[in-house]
Amino acid sequence: MAHSQPSVFQPPIFYCPYPVYLPMSHKKFATLAVAAILIIVVAWFGQVTNHEVGNIVQQQFTQQQLLLTRQAAVGIEGFLEERTVLIEVLAEEVADESPENMTSHFMTVYSRSRGISSIGFANSEGVIVTGYPVEYVAIGLDLYATKKNASFDRARETGETYTTNPLLLVQGGIGSHIGVPVYSDGEFKGVVFATIDISTLSERYLADITPDGHGQVYMITMIGRSLYDSAHKEMIGKKYIGSFCTNDSSYAEILSEQMQETEGTGYYFDESSGEWRIVAYTPVIWYNHVWSVATSVPASDVGALVHSVYRKQILFIAIVVAIILAGGGSIVLIFSRWNRELENEVERTTEDLKKSNIKLESANTKLKELDRLKSEFVSMASHELKTPLTAIKLSMDVLRPLSGSEKDIRTRDELFEIIDRNIERQNRLVTDLLDISRIETGTLKFNLEPVDLYNIIRESVRSMRGIAEREGISIHTDLEGETLVIAGDRDRLVQVFVNLIGNALKFTEKGEIRIQVRVVARHPEIRVSDTGIGIPSDELDRIFDKFHQVNSGLTREAGGTGLGLAICRGIIEGHGGSIEAESEVGRGSTFVIVL
Repeated sequence: MAHSQPSVFQPPIFYCPYPVYLPMSHKKFATLAVAAILIIVVAWFGQVTNHEVGNIVQQQFTQQQLLLTRQAAVGIEGFLEERTVLIEVLAEEVADESPENMTSHFMTVYSRSRGISSIGFANSEGVIVTGYPVEYVAIGLDLYATKKNASFDRARETGETYTTNPLLLVQGGIGSHIGVPVYSDGEFKGVVFATIDISTLSERYLADITPDGHGQVYMITMIGRSLYDSAHKEMIGKKYIGSFCTNDSSYAEILSEQMQETEGTGYYFDESSGEWRIVAYTPVIWYNHVWSVATSVPASDVGALVHSVYRKQILFIAIVVAIILAGGGSIVLIFSRWNRELENEVERTTEDLKKSNIKLESANTKLKELDRLKSEFVSMASHELKTPLTAIKLSMDVLRPLSGSEKDIRTRDELFEIIDRNIERQNRLVTDLLDISRIETGTLKFNLEPVDLYNIIRESVRSMRGIAEREGISIHTDLEGETLVIAGDRDRLVQVFVNLIGNALKFTEKGEIRIQVRVVARHPEIRVSDTGIGIPSDELDRIFDKFHQVNSGLTREAGGTGLGLAICRGIIEGHGGSIEAESEVGRGSTFVIVL
């Protein structure tokens, strides 16, 4: 029901040629009547305001809980998708390996991938022949003999990745299997499978959503079985309805809504704690599986948010009543002042809640950006790994039938060169990925010692001069003096200059590359310039971001991972220096390093 704003009491005005006098008792009665009316108006207005503030805070609070729940769901979906892609890439990698050689690949993936509790391989006959860790993989198990071959047969028949419903693991906890069929030259070899530890996944994305002692996070399947519960760990693997709550309880109604793959908020009565709680829930979708994540907090937490506002309102009413009874004529002024303060307090409280929602939305946006970067990385890595592997495989296919003639020997040498070049390309990709990972985690170590900067530059130029001469591009150095000693990591600085020279060669069709060194304000300044295609001005701020590549025809022909400049920046900044780029499209680029 809508309420109109109460109008200020205004007594009627009389005009009389003679003064009118009221008895003292009548004046007291009139004053008390006016005071009583004002007290009633103030009390009524306070009650209405309390109700409106409570509604606003409750709405903002539930929206905040829903955003937190969405954030957790996005993290879980991204984690599961990433691990699925990882196992698919692993299956392609071991397609031509013997079971004995697969174990080393499994160990590498297992040691670097949190959340995977075991990896194994079942051959085409449905027998598990290898895996890691050995104690968690039933090596020698015949899936057909134990009637556990349903998922294996589905992978054989469809040729597609499968995922299983959550189940209890031998090592404890709950997990789900990912299976990827393996083919070699069109022949089915078996299935690479991995076990996702849902407990580890839950602890990573759900454990810290709500403050300790002020909330509960849980995740269920579409049949109401618990996958995670921060407050009731004994419920994991069990159904809530029937064992934790009755079929006709308010909590059972909430769980039923969750099992309909819906998103929303609601109230329920917790039979174990005897309190009402607010719950926000959203679905998690992974392949053909749908789970539901929910956050649950006591309804009293909402009351705590508005409690400070209520105290101000009660104090306001008490003071207004006291002033009405004691001061009389000043009540309207004091009423207006305190009412404005109350409105400001409500606005501040509402504004704080809005800021909190903005921060949560910003965090959600960052998660989406991370998910986009993950997708770009997977796409890049898949392409950069698949291209040399394809070249190596084709070269091997051509090598097999070659005889011992001189022509075949020349062809064999060329193919070996192609294989060596592509192996080196893969090695560079893995090295770049490791370097960028160490830079981002702050674990890249530098062996700082006195080194001659000029010798480092000369060594870098010598290593790249052969490539430059084949491309018809000259490299010139302009160095002041004979030596310039600095404190640095020799190998890492060589890596920087080789990267910059290689980058310049990649984007320079003709002309020259020049390296100049001078001392500015007692600091070495190195300028690496080329006469290449240049970089658009709107791209200069982004070229040092990982995986970023300038969108141009020559860039696409050159290829690459987009990690070189990001690694250069990490190494230079690790030396306490800086690197920036200057460029003009069509006239070349200059990278300026200050150490």
